Parts: sequence; structure tokens; C-alpha cells
Amino acid sequence: MCDSLPPQEHDSTFKFLFEDPKDILFLVRDVIGYSWAKDIEEDSIELADKEFVDEYFLQRRADVIAEAKLKDREVYFYIIIENQSTVAKDMPERLLKYMILLWARKIREGVEKLPAIIPIVTYNGLEKDWDVPQEIISEFDIFKDDIFKYALVNISKLDAKALLQEEEDILSPVVFYLEQVRDDTEELVKRLKEIEPKLEKFNKNNLERFLIWAKNVIRPRLAKEDKEKYDELAQRVKQGGVRKMGEFVSNVARLLDESQMRKFNEGVLQGIQQGKIEGKIEGKIEVAKKLIQRGFSDEDIAELTELDIGKIKELRKQMTN
Repeated sequence: MCDSLPPQEHDSTFKFLFEDPKDILFLVRDVIGYSWAKDIEEDSIELADKEFVDEYFLQRRADVIAEAKLKDREVYFYIIIENQSTVAKDMPERLLKYMILLWARKIREGVEKLPAIIPIVTYNGLEKDWDVPQEIISEFDIFKDDIFKYALVNISKLDAKALLQEEEDILSPVVFYLEQVRDDTEELVKRLKEIEPKLEKFNKNNLERFLIWAKNVIRPRLAKEDKEKYDELAQRVKQGGVRKMGEFVSNVARLLDESQMRKFNEGVLQGIQQGKIEGKIEGKIEVAKKLIQRGFSDEDIAELTELDIGKIKELRKQMTN
């Protein structure tokens, strides 16, 4: 069962993820693997002002801008993170505009040397691969190989399960792992149950941020009558902390299962009715195949589709082989 959210909603869902310095460090050091990232002073990472006013006095806003410093170096550098759920053909130009506006701001502040700016795009699209060139420009001191070539973190291509083993209390790998299957409710439920022990070790900040992600990605997939139940479960976690996370995961998984089954049954009934209207055996056979995949018995399928039970057994044998 596949469900999709509007691109804007996914983009905004990801913006909060890199508001934590630990997640930013994890991204550049463990996910992308920049050679210089191991020398970043974690305590030096700070979120910077992401608002710009361009030459036409129009306001522009980047998703995330952070400043950081390498060990044994006094010079700060900047990281720009742009989050995308759809392929943006203008991404190189957009990143360059942000970089120029940031440099212009530093010039107005009177800096003697322009800071390096590392552009990154996190892409969590599942339906289409990212096909936009990553080269922007080249030549910039020790960062020349990275500064005008943004790193692409294609969430669907990551070995997210391996990343889960890297750190205990970081939100990014958990979100990456779940984002990969956000359009597959059945697999989403499996992974949600799988990462429950990791969720139970989260600190308060990561717990609250995980609930923000879940509200934007999981809650919209629930039936209208189940959303109030979800809100009650989320509120219990906010009040009770990680000790309530097991209850949250098991109940949300149940709500997702019920919602998926409800939609599936509605689709089956519509298929059956359509088959009756059109009188086509092909339609009934397609419905029967779906029911076999869902574990229905031959007798129940025959009753629902009005196909001969021998035909059902034949279909089941074909699908097994």
C-alpha cells in the first residue's frame, strides 16, 4: 500500500532534522565522509542566520546554515544544507545564490578572508533518482574539491541499517531508515518495531524531534478516526518520556496495520463490484491474486470473487512457483 505526502510537507519535515549539531556532524563525517570532517570541533558547530535579502530586496531562506571550526584552526567555515523531496533542476544555481549572499553578508561584516562554504543536498525522493549535475565551480584552497560540488545524500540509496549501528543517540539514521520505506506501510510498520529499542534510548530532545517527524509522516497515513488516537499516544510519550515509547510504537503499528487493511478491503470491494459490473473474469482474477497475497483462504476467496475454487488453487500454485 503506497501513500504519498506533498513535497512541501516532506521538505519541512526534514528541515528540523539538522537543527542539532550532532546530526550535522554525523551527516558530514559518517554519511558523506569528508576527509576533513573528523577534525571538526563538535562544540564549535552552531546554527547561523538562514535569512537573506537579495539585490532586489526579496527575502530568501536556506533550509539549514551552520558554522563550524576545525581543530587547531581559528578560521570558521559554513555548511549549507538544502532538503529536497523532488528533483530540483535549478539546485546548483540556488546553492550558488545562497553562497554568494552569505559571502556578501560576511563582507559587510568586515571579514578579511571569505570563509569556505560547503553545500549539501539531502534528497529523500523515492520515485525518481537524482539526475542534476553536482559541479558548481572549483578552486578554493583546501576545500576546493568539495566547496563548489555539493554532496548528495540520496536517502533511498543509503545503507541506513548499517548507519543505525554507528551512534546510539542520534536521530538522523533512525529517520533515514524509516524514510526509505515511508510509502510502503507494511515495511514501515516492520522497521518501526525494529528500531523500538533505539528509540527507547533517545534523550528528551531527540524524542521530541522524532515525534515531529512521526506527526508529519506517520499520522497523515492514518484513517481520520485513528488520528485522535495517535495524538493521545504521542501526548503520553511527551509526558512519560522514553518509558512510553514501547506503548507508542506497538499502538501506532497497530493503527497503521488497521488503516492499511481498511484501505485494502475497500479496494477489494470496489474491485469486486467493478468486476460484477463489467462481467470480466480478468478483474476477478486480479482481486483473487491480491487476496492470496494477503493470506485469505481459498474458500473465502472463492466466496468473495465468485470464482471456482479450482481456479483459486491454480492461481495460488502459479504464484507460489
